Amino acid sequence: MKATRDIAIDLLPLYAAGEASADSRELVEEFLQDDPELAALARALADDPFDIARPRVEGGAARLALASTRALLRRRTWLLAAAIFCSTVPFSFVFNDHGLVFLLIRDAPAAGSGLLAAAVGLWIAFGVTARRLRITGL
Repeated sequence: MKATRDIAIDLLPLYAAGEASADSRELVEEFLQDDPELAALARALADDPFDIARPRVEGGAARLALASTRALLRRRTWLLAAAIFCSTVPFSFVFNDHGLVFLLIRDAPAAGSGLLAAAVGLWIAFGVTARRLRITGL
């Protein structure tokens, strides 16, 4: 198998850290002599070993991604609060002479059912939003 530039790039972090074997070091040095772009990458890696792993994102794109993530986090928070509210209010109760009485279900069954239906929708929206956040890495 012939050694390619991609193999040299893969070995470059080991070479810069001084962890490469003698054969790997020799291979990388051959490519560094012939390829000035790869040599510049090796120098940059020696200066800052984490620089190669940092994503290259323009300022505007980074701000846009941050704003989008913040909006998703706010939406998830509000959906969670509303889902908990709509899930618990229909089950508000008191103890009286007849025992345990669920107030909303007894006094306004349509409103209680509507709140439970809204709770189901809110929990689904919360799950979708949480999944979008997991996909983005949060």
